[in-house]
Amino acid sequence: MIITTKGETMKPKYLFFISIFFQFSLSQITVVEDSLFSQSLNTISKFYAVLPDGYSKTQERYVSVYLLHGFNGDYTNWVKQPNLIKYLKGYEYIVICPDAKNSWYSNSITLQNANYEDLIIKEIIPYVDKKYRTRQSKFSRAIAGLSMGGYGAAKLGLKYPGMFFFAGCISPSIQFPAGLEDSAIVARRSKETIKSVREMFGEKRNESWSANDIFELTEKINPNTAPYFYLSAGSQDGIPEVIEQTHIFAASLRKKSIAFEMHETTGAHDWKFWDSEIEVVLKRIFEISGKKRK
Repeated sequence: MIITTKGETMKPKYLFFISIFFQFSLSQITVVEDSLFSQSLNTISKFYAVLPDGYSKTQERYVSVYLLHGFNGDYTNWVKQPNLIKYLKGYEYIVICPDAKNSWYSNSITLQNANYEDLIIKEIIPYVDKKYRTRQSKFSRAIAGLSMGGYGAAKLGLKYPGMFFFAGCISPSIQFPAGLEDSAIVARRSKETIKSVREMFGEKRNESWSANDIFELTEKINPNTAPYFYLSAGSQDGIPEVIEQTHIFAASLRKKSIAFEMHETTGAHDWKFWDSEIEVVLKRIFEISGKKRK
């Protein structure tokens, strides 16, 4: 393994980053640990940028794929846990793994400096498009995630259809924030999970609930501008509403004539299932984008 570092400091309102390069013997895919100073959080936010084989040898631009982590996860999960690097071999993607804490990829209405939706949309994506050689259009940008990240991918895909052509939702926890009104759902989830949802969206129904509710967003979106949705849930998922709500979401997309595919296959709410699914997601992004594979 070869490790080199470089750093640069600028005025905080613009950016501050430290990059660490890891060279994998499997291929010339490179993982860069990068960061920026976020005005939305008033602190430095880290992320991984995974660069394709041959990135340093050409001036080619690439499809960007944003991978969102789950609850109690962080920006390192997708790179460290599954076989992501192996699955990426041969694809011409720049993969970005942001860090969103337990934010539900949303802007909090109760906490200061906890605007994680703005972090992704207004800061990380423009920063990535400026620094890395991405193809800067909706038709070359995808988003996907697991569990809480599956909710984030669905929500951001629906709220910002002009930014993404594909949204992959693996074991998506799309029952919130409306699920706060269901005592059975609240009882099944940890106190930490419910606390995080209330901190981001508020304890009682309000405008933030409507602005972040997957099903209300689906009703409002123009189907002609919506991204393609990939939905999947494991039939042994220990969170019953994940399976139920994913099927309901699929029905909502069908009603709106929005292109999607829904898969319920053997698997639980765990990395074994998520690892197998991300391999499929990467393939579907390739097929739908029409970008040639090496």
